[in-house]
Amino acid sequence: MKVGVLFNIDIYISKMMLLMMVVAVLIGEGAKLAVFFVIIFVHETAHVIMARFLDLSVKEIELLPFGGAVRIETLFELSPRHEALVAAAGPLSNIALIMGYLTFRNLNLLNLENHDLFVQANLAIAGFNLLPVLPLDGGRILRAALSREMGIKKATRITAFGGFLLALLLVMIGLYALYYRIFNPTLFVTAGFLVYSAVKERRMAAYIILRDITYKKDVLLKEGILPVKEITVLYDVAVKDVIKKFIPRCYHYVAIVDEQFRFKGRLSEADIVGGLMEHGLDTPVLRLIDNKRHFR
Repeated sequence: MKVGVLFNIDIYISKMMLLMMVVAVLIGEGAKLAVFFVIIFVHETAHVIMARFLDLSVKEIELLPFGGAVRIETLFELSPRHEALVAAAGPLSNIALIMGYLTFRNLNLLNLENHDLFVQANLAIAGFNLLPVLPLDGGRILRAALSREMGIKKATRITAFGGFLLALLLVMIGLYALYYRIFNPTLFVTAGFLVYSAVKERRMAAYIILRDITYKKDVLLKEGILPVKEITVLYDVAVKDVIKKFIPRCYHYVAIVDEQFRFKGRLSEADIVGGLMEHGLDTPVLRLIDNKRHFR
């Protein structure tokens, strides 16, 4: 449900969050939920501020029971640095809230009635979001680090798998609690969200790779310099498997060899992309060499 607009960014509250707010008010826990709500909003706003600082276009914020989601129109995943900085901003804001509050409290300038709740809620939200699995902030930071070496598709697959494992753990905890007649719907809702988001991230990975290829041209034209990475592949490897090895913000050259490591030719990233468009993902790289007539 849309609740407002802030700096041309649409603000939404999930239905689960609304339901929890109603239940909290009915059972007299509205004040506690309000604390969580403010903390989550600050957490998500920190993501937005960092994204804006990096000239990324933010479309909307959705507030969820355990955190939130910021929709960024720009594919910031194309830059590991940008993804890591935007992701880290959220948990850092929680740590800053704790440090700021404790500083003012020690100076006798501020003393909240729900002191322990404020500190514990910030720690819980920061700690949970720093878990190294997608779609959480920690997973985005880990993916950014891994993608520099193994490419974004493999890095996404690893961190998304962690999201599936965390979802399974939450479901197991929920079922265990249910066995003792304790029902916590947030565990199951969070698990469902993790699975849905992890699947979505995996599907987006291939699209991000293709966008990265065009993004590099923009970077080169803007900065004039682009790092180069060279890889060696067998002549019968499919184009789609070569592209999986491409890493963000690097231009690639591909050396083609046979089983005896005899050199067959060399392709640039532009050659690979052209072959992909003309012949398809399953085309062996040797066919692209044939087209270029660069045999030795």
